[in-house]
Amino acid sequence: MKLVKTTSIVFATLCFVLAANGCSPVNKVKRTLTLNDIHIQAAIAENKGDDIQAHELWSEYVDLRPQSVLAQYRLGMVEMRLGNFEQASAHFRIAHDLKPGNIEYIEALAEALAQAGRSDSLMKLLHETIEEGEPGSGQLRLARYAQRIGFMDEAREALLLGIARDAGQSPTPYLAMADFANAIGDRDTEIKYLRYVLWFDRADPTILARLESLGLIPGPSLAIAPTQ
Repeated sequence: MKLVKTTSIVFATLCFVLAANGCSPVNKVKRTLTLNDIHIQAAIAENKGDDIQAHELWSEYVDLRPQSVLAQYRLGMVEMRLGNFEQASAHFRIAHDLKPGNIEYIEALAEALAQAGRSDSLMKLLHETIEEGEPGSGQLRLARYAQRIGFMDEAREALLLGIARDAGQSPTPYLAMADFANAIGDRDTEIKYLRYVLWFDRADPTILARLESLGLIPGPSLAIAPTQ
């Protein structure tokens, strides 16, 4: 009899604590259902192209569950489409902080900062996340955005670091350097790195066409082994 009475007291106390915190089992189920419904309706609004409605719904979701990485990211994407780049960057930063190492979130945040004209914050982010992703990819990401905002010396340095980190495993960093050289009108460097790219596929029609446009006779003999 005493055990039953004690158990009843403990159960009553637990229910009181849960109710006081708004977390009774019933309330928790209702809240979960509400979040699920908001999520579904927000996704439907996005599919319909109704970003105003999607923004309202994702904002409500984030207010209820700010630790949701997906909601922060989706709200940021809606903000981007609405041209609210500063607000978007705030949501993308939260998403990245909650789940570091996710390249999609880094790229989204970098794009938002670039669109917002926040060059210093952009470069800080790119340097801080330079080791995130495949070897050398962080350097190429830094180079891409540095070139975009006119930091050409830093872009070149990042490309060279990316090439060193890749250590001749893929044509990607060599092609990035060739594209950079093309952008600044450095014909000799462009040819050099296109020839490195050709090493990975001597019959690559795109690279052969680019070399021909630069005055070379196309052919597999143009390929040269990559160097760091």
